[in-house]
Amino acid sequence: MLNGKYADLESSAWIWIFIQLLPGLGLLLSATLLHSNRGKAILRGAFWAITGLTTLFLLFVLTSLAGISSGSAGQSLSKGFAGSYRYLLPMQGFVLTVFAVLFFKKESLFVPDEKALVGLAQDLLAKAKVAGAIDRQRVIDLFVAADMPAMLDLLEMKIRAKQSAQHRLNEVLLLKNSIAHLRRHADYGITDDRETRREHNRICLAALELTEEV
Repeated sequence: MLNGKYADLESSAWIWIFIQLLPGLGLLLSATLLHSNRGKAILRGAFWAITGLTTLFLLFVLTSLAGISSGSAGQSLSKGFAGSYRYLLPMQGFVLTVFAVLFFKKESLFVPDEKALVGLAQDLLAKAKVAGAIDRQRVIDLFVAADMPAMLDLLEMKIRAKQSAQHRLNEVLLLKNSIAHLRRHADYGITDDRETRREHNRICLAALELTEEV
């Protein structure tokens, strides 16, 4: 590796790389294969915060590798690899915990309440009016009128008409199935009011984000 620079401790270097990368890749692979909680949604801001956290961790890994390779602080390569675990492993543990909760926790993360959803809908409606997006305005108007079934029906119809957005159609169909499932559970008293409101808000959030496709 690197013209023999790691010749005497190549196994240590590979172990270091595997420890930094394999746990995260394994978590992503398992989440993909299990495909659990695929209808879960999070706020766009939370998504970007998690993306930033992951990017920051990867930058720390790359910076640490560069520092170890250059022999910064007068350390040998073996001591550099060993010392980096003290700060990289806690960071990695935190990032993996966030992703584990994101992928495997059944409930959605950072779902807004009804007031925040109304505010979001009003902002989206104002932007749609400025852009002259009539169909988008009609969809959001149905949300403001608290007619989610009609909103999802119209959203499905408009997205079906856009051949380039067929992957979004599956998301709409999933939301329609979710809201029907939620109403059945509520009618039979299977879920309590708090859980019902939270799940309904999750569906509303996902539907509002899909209006950008119209």
